[in-house]
Amino acid sequence: MTANQPLEIEFPVMRYDITMPLLEGRVPIDGVALKPVKSSSMINKEDPKMKTGDFGLCDLNIGYFLPAIEAGWEITGLPVFSKRKPVYQLIFCHADAKIESPKDLKGKRIGSRTYRTALTVWARGLLRERYGVDLSQVQWVVQAKEVFPIHDVAVKIEYVDDGKNMVQRLIGGEFDALITDISDTKLFAALESDPKVKRLFTDYVAEDKKLYRETGIFTPVHMIVMSRKLDRDHPDLAGKFYAAFEQAKQIAYDEILSDRSGFSVVYLRERMKEQIEAWNDPWKYGLKANQATIDAFIKYNVEQGMIRSKPTYADIFAAGTLAT
Repeated sequence: MTANQPLEIEFPVMRYDITMPLLEGRVPIDGVALKPVKSSSMINKEDPKMKTGDFGLCDLNIGYFLPAIEAGWEITGLPVFSKRKPVYQLIFCHADAKIESPKDLKGKRIGSRTYRTALTVWARGLLRERYGVDLSQVQWVVQAKEVFPIHDVAVKIEYVDDGKNMVQRLIGGEFDALITDISDTKLFAALESDPKVKRLFTDYVAEDKKLYRETGIFTPVHMIVMSRKLDRDHPDLAGKFYAAFEQAKQIAYDEILSDRSGFSVVYLRERMKEQIEAWNDPWKYGLKANQATIDAFIKYNVEQGMIRSKPTYADIFAAGTLAT
């Protein structure tokens, strides 16, 4: 970068309404030119660029965030939680498994696409802490192999191939319950319409609201990470990016509340006002506003053997964001 030439930084292509103003160039960042790139939020194999820090920013599934840092990968976090997803709606049971309450999961076989993804880490932590589920007595049935080690030697994992998806396996009775992230219309339809399947939490919305009311947690599944190498070379960038993401989110909110966002949801403005009244801002950024969430997720990672020891905020977040 010279005085007249901005620093070009790879920026993930994200379809979230709260990040689109950045991609659209409506939030300028002094001295920076964004280079949109397609990148995966998952780490299912060794990623040389992420490992060495030869990238810009990444929209990362946080299930891989702490293990990657502990493994020495050259990444650091921005407290920008770009995607949040309710956990309770994604816990399904086979109707014949005799599961009427969370504690009935003890001794059962539970399927998941991946053991480490953010949603499953959150689910295990919440089920254990809030509902007393004894996870030491659970047999996991998983498809995707792990890049990072699992340090809990007592955990029982059976790996299956991808000849059938995990929804088909649940319906077929290969395991008793399913906890996995789902972003597919057909899979949702299969789970919600098949008489062999039921939800563990019938009123999952009420459970989400209770969790938020009692803890302030609305579970994040993605966050923005940046190259630690880039952060060392340009220590002012993290703060600039954080401010830009905040501005982009505010633009998105303003457009919904002014009824010009363009989303195909009837009375979206009214739904947004209801959300603000009930939740204030569930997509809040920053360390102070998310301390309970971050601390819980670190705790669950240690308890589940995702990482060996508890890191400090300075270990995992860019220095330019520690005051947020």
